[in-house]
This record gives sequence, structure tokens and C-alpha cells, in this order.
Amino acid sequence: MKTRQYLYAILLIVTASSCAKDEPIPEETQKNTLTDVVRDNFGLTYLLTALHKSGLNKTLMETGPYTLIAPSDDAYNIAGYQNPAALYAEPAGKLAEQGQYHILKTQVTFAEKDLKMNQEEETLLGTKIYWSRVKRGQDTLTTINGGRLLQSDTKAANGVMQVLDRVLAPNIHENLKRAIGADADLSLFYEALKVSGLLESLAGSTNLTVFAPNNTAVKNYGYANLEAIEKADPEVLKAWLSYHIAKDRKFAQDYFLLTPEGTTTYTEEMSNGKTITIDLLSEYNVPNSFTGINMQGSGNPSGFSPLKTDRVTGNGVIHIIGEVLR
Repeated sequence: MKTRQYLYAILLIVTASSCAKDEPIPEETQKNTLTDVVRDNFGLTYLLTALHKSGLNKTLMETGPYTLIAPSDDAYNIAGYQNPAALYAEPAGKLAEQGQYHILKTQVTFAEKDLKMNQEEETLLGTKIYWSRVKRGQDTLTTINGGRLLQSDTKAANGVMQVLDRVLAPNIHENLKRAIGADADLSLFYEALKVSGLLESLAGSTNLTVFAPNNTAVKNYGYANLEAIEKADPEVLKAWLSYHIAKDRKFAQDYFLLTPEGTTTYTEEMSNGKTITIDLLSEYNVPNSFTGINMQGSGNPSGFSPLKTDRVTGNGVIHIIGEVLR
């Protein structure tokens, strides 16, 4: 199956290339570039297609040096792409924005990095990715925006490639306030933040993690529409909203990285001083595996998993939830 996908991707690329005249690439950058490294890797057929459709294959033939964060084929499958042809059906502009967010402006080799959490690197898109590197038992784990690094520091003539287990969603919002305001399914949460006086705190320079209830969750909690929220007591709103905001930027997998080996729960302190319990999910009997989180407030009758995780912004991370923390 992988071989068939690879051959299909190559066929698509050759066909597309025959329809346009490429600018010549300087001879000194033609051998063993990051584009060549991707092309020669059978596990990166989707990425190969995306690079050619967006035109970023030419960028990755330039002198650089660059760091290419390369989503695996399985990562593209998880993101909803059934085959490489599905990427060729996407608008070139969308793939260019996505691709630029996967290319760092400098060469970053993780074997040389210290053990730290959420260190930033600038992308060609102009916004940042965040990497963490942690020793857990016998393993050293590296994540980028909460995704696990599968293969690190593959050298090319013009940089280095890092293979990741997910396709990164580009960081396009400068702060949490704007990101929440841009999501129609968080409109009730946004309005509640505004009425409570907490909204502007999400536009500052302090990094935060927000567990954002979607509109269904807010309605089930008792606020049926925008009018109901506008009539609510700001202090009452502030009391429950502050139970959805935590200090620092934490991707879902960060909770796993921050716990000692053998630990399966993490206690997170929220901005109201109370705590929530986060249970770590993993594959049975697979050391250091991570599949997600369950969370539970002190008043929730049972735990639940976020609907979406790791929506990154310039000053934090949003995890969208289908229930209100109580």
C-alpha cells in the first residue's frame, strides 16, 4: 500500500510539473536537499505531494539551512486525507500556509537540545512552534506542538528533517482572545468571557491554557443564548469561567511529559485556585505511549475527553471541551 501511494504521488507530481516551466535550481543545491530526502522516503508520500502542489519543494532546494517538520503518511491519514491525490485537490494557498508552518528558519537538531518544556522556534510562516524534550524512564521524548517526534535529525545538504506523528495546524492567531473569537462554535464562551471581564486577560503576553466549552456545553450549563449571558451577573460568570483557565502553555501531551514514569494522573491548578484531575490515556502495555487525556472537575460526576486539543496561539493553547468544568 505504501509503495502504491508513493508511485501515485510521483505520478501526480510529474504530471503537474509537465504543465509548468520550473525555474532552474542552482547546481550546488540540487543534490541531497530536503526535497530529495522527502522524495527518497517511502513514508512521506503525502508530504511530497503537498510540497509540490504548494511550490515549497523549490524552497527546500535553496541554500537554507532549514528544518523541515515532516508529518508521516499516518499523520496525514489521521488528519483525514485518504490518499496523496486528496492533497492535490486542496488549494495551493492552504497547503503553502500549512507547509510554511512546518519549515523552521534555521537548522534545529534535537540531539543537541537540553531537556526543557515548550521552547519556541520561528517558522517560515512568521509564527512559532513549541518543542519539549523530556527524559522519561529510559526514553528521551521530544514533542512539537504536542505531537511526538518519530525520527529526528535526518541531515540534508541544506538543513535537517524531523518526522512527526501529526500534521500541525498553523499558528495564525496572535492571542487566545482572537482565536476564541474566530470560532463560531465558541461564541457563547467568548461572550461570557467578555461580560465577566476576563476576555482581555486572554490577549496579554502571559501564556495560558484554556479549556473552552463549546456552545452545546454552555447551553447545557444553563445559558441558552447570547441574551442570557448578557443578562447574567458578571461575578457569577467569572466564578465558573476562571475554572477553565490554567497557567502556562500546555499541550495535551505535556501533561504526560510532566508526570513521573508510572504516573497516570496530573493535578492542574486553575486560575480560581481550585484543581482539576487529568487522567493520562495510553496504549495497553506500551511503555511511554500516549493517546490522550480525560479530565474531571471537582463537581463533575465523571471524567470526559476534550473534543479537540492543541489549538495553538501566540500566547497559549486551547482545548475545546463538550462539557463545562464544575
